[in-house]
Amino acid sequence: MVESLVIRNVKIPIQGSLLEGNILVENGLITSIGRRDYTGDVVLDGEGQLIIPGGIDLHAHVYDPEYLENEDWSTGSLAGAYGGLTTIIDMPLRVYVDNPSIVERKLSEARSRSYVNYGITGGFINKSNYRSISVLRSMGVKTFKFFTCRPFKIEDDSLIPALEEVKRNNAIAIFHAEDDDLISYGESKYKGINDVVAYHSSRTGLTEASAVLRVGLYALEVGVRVHIAHLSSGMGLSAIKWLRENKVSITSEVCPHHLYFTREESRRYGNYLKLAPTLKTREDIEELWIGLNKGLIDAYVSDNAPAPRSMKNVDTWSAWGGIPNLEIMGPFLYTMGVLTGRISLEVFIDVFSRNPAKILGVYPFIGELAIGSRADLYILETRRKRLISSRNHHHKVDWTPWEGFEFYGAPLHLVVGGKVLIEKGELVGEPGWGVYIGELVKEKV
Repeated sequence: MVESLVIRNVKIPIQGSLLEGNILVENGLITSIGRRDYTGDVVLDGEGQLIIPGGIDLHAHVYDPEYLENEDWSTGSLAGAYGGLTTIIDMPLRVYVDNPSIVERKLSEARSRSYVNYGITGGFINKSNYRSISVLRSMGVKTFKFFTCRPFKIEDDSLIPALEEVKRNNAIAIFHAEDDDLISYGESKYKGINDVVAYHSSRTGLTEASAVLRVGLYALEVGVRVHIAHLSSGMGLSAIKWLRENKVSITSEVCPHHLYFTREESRRYGNYLKLAPTLKTREDIEELWIGLNKGLIDAYVSDNAPAPRSMKNVDTWSAWGGIPNLEIMGPFLYTMGVLTGRISLEVFIDVFSRNPAKILGVYPFIGELAIGSRADLYILETRRKRLISSRNHHHKVDWTPWEGFEFYGAPLHLVVGGKVLIEKGELVGEPGWGVYIGELVKEKV
């Protein structure tokens, strides 16, 4: 067993500046940072590249026992590793995660197959299962998924009792926030048009903002922490800003596709760029980037949800909604955010690593590059671009809307728990090295 690792010749972000130095890791923890020439069992040459804490994805659909053709822990976690992620929280896909049996099944798969740290989000919360929150919380599940709309909409008379249950268990309610009535209204205008742009046009920023405001006001009344999933619009962001100004304990996240693709651009991709919440406009994209840089959006997530071509090659309204995103995560944000000046390096680290760890309650043991932190580390290749292609990506599906994109920041090296998983861009590690994040939060029930 490797007990010590030395990472030499890296640029280390410390208090807003970059220190050119070395890092000593012992028994999976960072024990020293500086310019000293440390010795260890394994020495990794950082080649003068940037090192940051590994990414934490709060929202990825990785393993559903009824949709094994879409993704699994082997493919999803490896794709995530090549996206700079060292922790992935699995989000419910179709099977309800509301009892110990399904949680243990998901964990069993992750223990043996995941290349990175892992966690589980419970859901979909409704009238029949919200009382299960306490037992899942005792298993280390901290986040619970709610829908304000179809297909998993929580009943109106159960929303407040369910939020009270979340509060009693020191957990977090994650909301897919879209107004169900406004969805129906939008669909009535476009339903007869078999076109992906019509689908995206049917759900506007107002559809999102309406639900975000309702969720936030309920959270304020109950006194519970809520988190808005996959924010997609400037209107939704304005709702977040207003709620924060009115003392609501609310955080939010954004995905790469909502930071890049517009609904009009989706025409060239067809159903392969169908997802929910819908794509919006170029103005929405710019507002989301500004919100990310200003700290109004807390986390950057994948909402990874690929599917086989057979589930995409049908009429638009019946087609699967979701795309593969794990492999582009860190490189996309570094290239399209940091290198363009849209966000600073500090913001990049905040939304990719630190803030997700804080939301989960595991910071600074996870999500930080500091003495005493777990050595989950991402050394970026900033000199050369990597071509994204379904021919060599690690997702289970044989397609990606990111086909042909080139990004800087692919992992030169990736370290999980003090062990080298990726070295010089090549997989050298094995699954099973990650830890269950739930073990770190059980004590905070």
